[in-house]
Amino acid sequence: MISWRRELREAAIDYRYLLDRGYSGKPSLDIVVSRYGLSREERLFLLRCVHSKKDVESIGNKFGLEEPLIVDGYNIGLTLLNALEGDPIYLCDDGFVRDLSLGKRKNDVRILTILNLLAEYLISFRLDYWIVLDSQISRSGEIGSRLRENNINVKVVNKADKEIITFSGTAASNDFVILTKAKKVFDVMGIFLLKEVEPIRFPFDLYF
Repeated sequence: MISWRRELREAAIDYRYLLDRGYSGKPSLDIVVSRYGLSREERLFLLRCVHSKKDVESIGNKFGLEEPLIVDGYNIGLTLLNALEGDPIYLCDDGFVRDLSLGKRKNDVRILTILNLLAEYLISFRLDYWIVLDSQISRSGEIGSRLRENNINVKVVNKADKEIITFSGTAASNDFVILTKAKKVFDVMGIFLLKEVEPIRFPFDLYF
């Protein structure tokens, strides 16, 4: 778990400032990581959890629920799996929950169980939904077939991100790029996850 040391706080403030001024993400990140001597995990935290105020407000303005719900199967499923395994998860500045694991369990057979549980949760609220899986990830075809056996709505596609962004309905994802490009977004994972796990929240305010 990240230690909220002073250097990380200062780096987060500087990184947000550069993003707000229109500087590109990677060069800005490289600068603050180098200046404050951040670890790989701290760099990932900034990358995944700190964004420009403009982007945060844009995502917030798109928050809502218009069926069908288009669920980003692997990103949502892996974050749920990592959280239930005890990995730290963070409530980021755009209001969405993320982990820093970078898909380390993407070949874990338990992803099928997690997606089944998520589908049951959606069905219990009578939500019209589709779970979208990326065919380029190993065993996607098999997982999709197993889910369909349980009468779960699933699509296995070549470019999951594009499918989720362009599909008519609401994107249920914690992927920042998808959230910035989709017309409407909803944090179904956060609602599901907060019943089981308390995410780590910023101990400081970036809005100053």
